[in-house]
Amino acid sequence: MSLNESNLGRSLNDVLAKTVRREPPRGYLDVEIGIIVPSSKNPRTHFAEADLKELADSIATHGVLQPIVVIRKEVGYEIVSGERRYRAAKMAGLTRIPVVVRDEDNPQHLAELRLIENLQRADLNPIEVGEALQALITEHGLTHDELAGRVNKDRSSITNVLRLLNLPAPLRTAIAEGRLSAGHAKVLAGISDPALQLGLARKVEEDGLSVRALEQLARLGPAALVGPAANKASKPAHLSELESNLKLLFGTPVQVKDKGGKGSITLQFHDRDHFNRVVAIMDRFIKQSNLRNSE
Repeated sequence: MSLNESNLGRSLNDVLAKTVRREPPRGYLDVEIGIIVPSSKNPRTHFAEADLKELADSIATHGVLQPIVVIRKEVGYEIVSGERRYRAAKMAGLTRIPVVVRDEDNPQHLAELRLIENLQRADLNPIEVGEALQALITEHGLTHDELAGRVNKDRSSITNVLRLLNLPAPLRTAIAEGRLSAGHAKVLAGISDPALQLGLARKVEEDGLSVRALEQLARLGPAALVGPAANKASKPAHLSELESNLKLLFGTPVQVKDKGGKGSITLQFHDRDHFNRVVAIMDRFIKQSNLRNSE
């Protein structure tokens, strides 16, 4: 199950259509950025620094092309959607930002708007999706069926996402950081033994197991962590040492495969910021190599 491909929600317009408007927004306002505050209810909690810097550079050149959506507070405004643009605009040094003011005070509608807006942009990791869905259930008394109807997804998909919240904390962190995929997470969530969950997750990270390989090990139960099953993928000492050295160099699990002189080297990254760090390290070595060759 790929949550980024699950297309939860038809569109933001579908949610807006279900929300009573007292007054349709007319154009946008140019508001001082200092009187705008993010919402503590935003389902998105992780903002990759490299992505923000890239957006900030674009905003510094072209400005904020799409207004953020806000609601009025007693003093100033609170963000409904567009916190990433708001953060990037501040990073770019802007003092004012275009906003669309939403005349809305229904907490459930606001929570749905925030969730759908982020889901459409594929901005949420699986744990953030689960936490946002759970908040709608807890705070507004929605059943799984009602929630499925609000985001236009079948009930089983909602249930599968919510099950991720029952995983041990280290696994939730690994999923949120992208070290475990949504597919891996779904398999681990189907295991009732926390020790087995943690052990198999460790093997996924260390050995670069595919979802299918994880499914095969999960069927073995605790035996997957001991004996032949656990050692099946053992590597020659020199390859294991190479993997360890590369992991230290790049700060991420690395898998080296060799079969008759042919194979592959695979590096994992868990977000855009991490990817950029890995590329920067590679780029540094390439430049050093070119410099030596030119001498």
